[in-house]
Amino acid sequence: MAGRWLKTLFVYKRAGLDTAEIRGRQMAEALGCDSISLPELTPEVARGYEAVLYVKRIPGPRLLESIRSLGVRQVYDPLDHYAWRDVARGAPFLDAFIGANLTHAVFLSQRFGRPAVEIPHHHCNFDELRIPAGRTPPTLGFISTPDHWPENRRMVAKLGYPVLTNVSRKGENGFGRLIDAYLATDVGFTWRMRPDKLRFNCANKLTNFMSFGIPSVLTPESGFLEYARHGETCFYAQHKHDFTGLIRHLAGDPDLRRRMGDACYEAARPFHISRIADRYRELVASL
Repeated sequence: MAGRWLKTLFVYKRAGLDTAEIRGRQMAEALGCDSISLPELTPEVARGYEAVLYVKRIPGPRLLESIRSLGVRQVYDPLDHYAWRDVARGAPFLDAFIGANLTHAVFLSQRFGRPAVEIPHHHCNFDELRIPAGRTPPTLGFISTPDHWPENRRMVAKLGYPVLTNVSRKGENGFGRLIDAYLATDVGFTWRMRPDKLRFNCANKLTNFMSFGIPSVLTPESGFLEYARHGETCFYAQHKHDFTGLIRHLAGDPDLRRRMGDACYEAARPFHISRIADRYRELVASL
C-alpha cells in the first residue's frame, strides 16, 4: 500500500524549453513542488525536503551520499542522458529510477540494481486544442531538434507540400511558438535512427502530435511503439523510401488524416499533464 506524499524538490539540468524543462519545472509546477537548477543544490537545501527528484543529470557521488545521509529519498529521471558510467557512480545512493519508456525502465533496473518505474512524458497541449481536420494542401511539420533537420529536409524536399519547422523553443514566447507550430501542422514527421534514441527515448514527439489530432510518420522507437499503433494513430517507417512514401500517402488523403486525427486525439488523453502528475504522486508516495 502506498504511503503519504513526501515533500519533494525537483532538480533539473538547466532552464530552457527541452526535456529537462518538461520533466523538471513543468511537472514540479503541476505537483505544487519547488524546483531548482543542479548548481543550486547543496545538502543544506536538500535538508528541507523528504525527496529529491533529479531530471537529466545527477550530482557527483559525494553530494549524493551527503543527501542520502540526511534520510532524503533520491530519484533519478535520466531522460536521454546515456552516460552510463556517471549513472553507475551515482546509483548506490539512489532509491529509484524513472524510465522514459518501458524498455528504458527495465534496462535501468537490471543494470543498476535499483527499482525503476516507467512514467511517460506529458504532452504540451495543456488546453487540449485541436487542428482543423482535412486541410488542403496539408502542411508537413518537423518539430524536433536542429541536428536532425538537414537530413529530414532533404527527404521531404521533393514531396511538393508546404513544410514548417520548429527546432528551437528558447527565448521569449518559445512555448507559444511551439503551440502555434503544432496548430499549423497537418502531418508530423521525424526521421531519426540513433540506436540509443531507438531504445530509450521518450514518446514526447508522438504524444504531442497526437494531442492536437495530428497523424505522423516516425521511426520505430520503443517509446513510440508502446503508445501508438501503426496505421491507426501514426505510421512507422524503417526505410527512407517507406518514410517518404507514407508521408505522401497521408498528405494525399484528407479522409485518412481525419480518421487518424480522431484516433490520435483520443489516444493522447492519458498523456495530459494532469494525468502524468498522478503517476508521479504514486511513485513518490511509494518511496
